[in-house]
Amino acid sequence: MNIGAGILTMLLLVAFTVPPDSPDPAYFQAFGYGSVAISVGGRPAYGHYDPAQFDYQNGIFYVKAGADRIDLRALLPQGATYETMMNALFRKKSDLLKDKKDDGSIYWYAWSSHEYSGDRKYPQWKPGSPHPDYHDKAVWTSSLNYEPAKTWISSAVYCDDPDETSFKVDVINTWMKFAKPGWQLYILNTVGFQRWVKEASYWDYGQGKQVTPLEFVMSDDHYAYSILEVR
Repeated sequence: MNIGAGILTMLLLVAFTVPPDSPDPAYFQAFGYGSVAISVGGRPAYGHYDPAQFDYQNGIFYVKAGADRIDLRALLPQGATYETMMNALFRKKSDLLKDKKDDGSIYWYAWSSHEYSGDRKYPQWKPGSPHPDYHDKAVWTSSLNYEPAKTWISSAVYCDDPDETSFKVDVINTWMKFAKPGWQLYILNTVGFQRWVKEASYWDYGQGKQVTPLEFVMSDDHYAYSILEVR
């Protein structure tokens, strides 16, 4: 094979094995699939991994006490997109779809290992620790529009994004101001949908009408997560 043919073969191989809209593969090499890259050095760029932005050791991300910024990039499980994750959830919860309110959203959760009082709420999290119950109180929850992100294998939340104020308010300006060395956040990115819980419908005398509550149905099988610990 001549040099020109060899180069052409290599380019074709790359074209078919690395999607053109994929983030820098170095993210997955550094942190693995199904993880959330937690940057302490500014926005983690989509197309370029900068190891200097991360304090990562033995499967846990670290941030200094009193820091005023972190940024997140979700790295979905291998072979997954938000659409394949949503479709898997629809198949698993097919009995609930007749009452669903929407076509689903991308969700972020962050749970704290400690109450703001300083009392420990959860045992110490380690890589592989299961996430807390979705119904348990989280220090931060947020939903993103699913429709334009169906084919994505990564998404991000930046603390200075004007469209994502809850992250800065709940995590940066609140949790990180209370957090002491040893405190942890369990940060998770997944998909879910809302459904009307018709079997729990009731008459509300105050409103003078029948009320049907909503339930959030979240994926337990397909998500990205990481643990952040304060030094």
